[in-house]
Amino acid sequence: MENNIENFDINIVAAEFIKLNIQEFINLGKGILKGTKGAIQIKLKTVYSNYLKNVAERYGKSKSFFIRDEPQLLSSFYVPVGLQSSKYNIKTANLRAILSHNTKSIISGTAGSGKSVLLKFLLLNALNEKKQIPVFIELRDNNLFNISLLEHIKNTFESFGLDIESAFIDKAFSAGQFLLFLDGLDEVVIERRGIIIKEIDNLAKEYPKTSIIITTRPDELVSEFQTFSIFNTLPLTLEQSIALIDKLQADEHIKNKFISDLKNNLFKTHSSFLSNPLLLTIMLLTYGYSTDIPNKLSIFYNQAFEALFQRHDTMKGAYKRIRKTKLDIQDFEKILNVFCIQTYDNRKIQFSKQDALNYLDKSKKIVNIDFKSEGFLYDLLQSVCVLIEDGLFITFSHRSFQEYFASKFIVSSEGAMKKRLLEKYKADITDDSIFKLVHELDPDFLEYEIIYPFIIDLFDKIELKKKIGITHFLKFSSLMWSQFYFYNGESWAIVNNEDSINKIVRFILLNIVSSKNYKNLLLGKHTDWIQKQINESNKSVQRIVFNIAGSSTTDKIIIELFNSEHYFSKRLLELLFKVKSDLEKKRKVKSEKLEEFLFKKN
Repeated sequence: MENNIENFDINIVAAEFIKLNIQEFINLGKGILKGTKGAIQIKLKTVYSNYLKNVAERYGKSKSFFIRDEPQLLSSFYVPVGLQSSKYNIKTANLRAILSHNTKSIISGTAGSGKSVLLKFLLLNALNEKKQIPVFIELRDNNLFNISLLEHIKNTFESFGLDIESAFIDKAFSAGQFLLFLDGLDEVVIERRGIIIKEIDNLAKEYPKTSIIITTRPDELVSEFQTFSIFNTLPLTLEQSIALIDKLQADEHIKNKFISDLKNNLFKTHSSFLSNPLLLTIMLLTYGYSTDIPNKLSIFYNQAFEALFQRHDTMKGAYKRIRKTKLDIQDFEKILNVFCIQTYDNRKIQFSKQDALNYLDKSKKIVNIDFKSEGFLYDLLQSVCVLIEDGLFITFSHRSFQEYFASKFIVSSEGAMKKRLLEKYKADITDDSIFKLVHELDPDFLEYEIIYPFIIDLFDKIELKKKIGITHFLKFSSLMWSQFYFYNGESWAIVNNEDSINKIVRFILLNIVSSKNYKNLLLGKHTDWIQKQINESNKSVQRIVFNIAGSSTTDKIIIELFNSEHYFSKRLLELLFKVKSDLEKKRKVKSEKLEEFLFKKN
């Protein structure tokens, strides 16, 4: 079966893979590889066998936040999630279903939805399929090297044992021999992300037979991949959640109670948390101590940290890990916060041991707390388990933990520094959880020091005071988008990459506007004319494109969008105007209540 990785044996798989494909390998080597036919065959068998075994060993196992000591087989703890595109639903993710839909696909999902482990699972699918050679690239590594993506791929071949002439690799790409798994587009620093996107797009055009699957958190830039399908990870179902919990190495009594509570309405009442693989697993960690499930992400991570720091370890029964540093939880967290803001600021999710110690040495000076950096690093790896060792590098057990502790540092900073940090990271407002967490921890500061001034400045730019007219809408659109287009039966827009306005507007809609209003906006009606363009695009292989630059208020596209009730309409401006009014009203009411409480005479 496609999804069966329970009895995966790489020696058997590699031998069958090579047997099925050796003649194709030999044909590709004609005119490139030197030597007798027998010698060439032996060389190809050797390099491909080494490569396949090394890849399976590296990516067929994984460490995680809860599996800390040795990498475990994916089959021992992984439950595949579902995927959904605008027109296609895959109940249980598998390679065959994805490639049959489109050999160029993007898997988009929020933090903790299991994108990276899914990609490793699909790599094992590829080995079982025995059709294309899987190539797994962690795109965050590109932050460390100033080389092209193709060079990065060729270096990966060499490091995993496919040490063969470059001309042979080029020919194999042209023949469609490779299946590229590109993990973590969102982890590429923003300065390089646009470059990498263009290189991927060029690779797809130069080698159309090569299959490519990319994972990323939601990112507007993925709309630039014109030939790629976009799949969104689906939340876990109750059955999938139970299957995941059942696989984890936890206290059986706690697991059984948790599963029982999931069935008895707990999953239904807290599905926004418990349908996320990472958060579900964290909940199991804290469940032995408290069955109370928070409604805020920040409280969720705080409970996990407290459980790891000072409470029993659910994953190992009643075992308590010994820490080398003798710090209380508050001082430990202060140091961890500084460590995380430094690594976040440098966009470092993966680093050497020496780099980690350097960050801790700097943290010591900032918090003015005496501790041994070696001991603290040991505790992060072995006791508190925020970090894990991954080969020669150290990485966060999950990127979201870095974001949580970095947000704690921001919130604990004094006002001027807090604002400077939030302004500095504004370009990443929808790329990670920093602003969402800060909004939970200190909503007033974010709303009145960042969001409200942004809306005022935006309205000044488009000269909006009271009533929203089509001129305001055109100016707003030119700030937000460079193109509107209709493709494959849907309406889309290309964002203006030079400005973070689009991202901040989306953050406001997702986190400050009510979810009902936001959902209604996405489901709003199109005008008849727009609906006709959408229908026409369903019949065409080309996009129906309208450029914003140079448009006027008399252009049909602007008039129709203005009068529609969908996302790309004046309704978006109306919601922003309401946010501004609500914030003003809330501040006034709060001020009046404080005045009444503190200064009114009895």
